[in-house]
Amino acid sequence: MKNKNAYIGVFDSGAGGLTVVKHIEEMMPNENILYFGDTAHVPYGTKSEKQIKEFSVNDVAFLNGFELKSLVIACNTADSVARETLMKEFDLPIYGVIDPASRKAAEITKNGKIGIMATTATVRSDAYPKRIHRYKPDAEVYSLACPLLVPLVENRRYRKDDQVVTIILKEYLDQLTCHGIDTLVLGCTHYPLLLDAVQSLVPDIQIVSSSYESALALKNSLEKTHQLNDEPGSVRRFYVSDDADAFRENASVFLHEKLGKEVEQVSV
Repeated sequence: MKNKNAYIGVFDSGAGGLTVVKHIEEMMPNENILYFGDTAHVPYGTKSEKQIKEFSVNDVAFLNGFELKSLVIACNTADSVARETLMKEFDLPIYGVIDPASRKAAEITKNGKIGIMATTATVRSDAYPKRIHRYKPDAEVYSLACPLLVPLVENRRYRKDDQVVTIILKEYLDQLTCHGIDTLVLGCTHYPLLLDAVQSLVPDIQIVSSSYESALALKNSLEKTHQLNDEPGSVRRFYVSDDADAFRENASVFLHEKLGKEVEQVSV
């Protein structure tokens, strides 16, 4: 039995995984969180499978140097490419973003047509269609690589009244809505910041956030295993592999608060 007070480890290629952290904090305010953002190698979505696996193993090896009770892969790309490798390398309860989002999409679709917006590497892995078909074998899944979205969000361009955001999103969404989808998965942890903009363009489509569903799945699992921390006064620590000041700036976008000394740059 793991120590209830031990950290929940969370990692991503950059700051996008903070959308998962935000939901964890909202759902489980007593949990201690240890976050690592591999900002020296962001984004993972354009990297080779070999690189993604190497980076992910290094990320988790760093986090595993602390006392963890669970690990969250808060990166759709890493989850799609490196999950099996991480499960073999580390003796930890590992949670991802793809399975919870796939399960939710399979549950709520009415016509069985599901769209996926994700990074190039996630789409290339075919992880979402494979997982969705486990829950709904007859589903029609349409995946689309959206390489312009992470840079947009990283540059604070995500609001629905931003014409550039609208133009780019519409170009992507048109390629999915033409298939008659009634459910759309935001298959990157950066994308929840685009939720309002996406909803304004496709108001009749049900949208699934992989960040939200991941945090919810973690909460449900910790409840079932009696591992929820019941002691108030949570601790958060943030580590990055490059430029802590830039991460602090980006973090304010995802967490809606400013971070200070709790962010530290380390060599991994």
